[in-house]
Amino acid sequence: MAAKTLPRGMGSVLKECERSSSRWAKCSHPYKVRFRDAGGRQAEESGFVTEDEAINRLTTLYKARKAAPRRDAKAERIAKYGPMQLREYTAE
Repeated sequence: MAAKTLPRGMGSVLKECERSSSRWAKCSHPYKVRFRDAGGRQAEESGFVTEDEAINRLTTLYKARKAAPRRDAKAERIAKYGPMQLREYTAE
């Protein structure tokens, strides 16, 4: 199970196969893609017939993650509701 590593932060394209990566084109195992989702957790998708399909899917996931707005909601909630007492919060 060797992985083809792409630019940092993008993810990996791999096959769960005992053959070397130079022989993957002749192997019938599907390609897999490993990446970090928007929540920062590792995710995996499989079932890609060709390496180009897997790389295209990985590229679209990477672009969508980079285009999404930053998640500053937690910091905003802490700034707004942190010093607030429960009575004030429920009244609001």
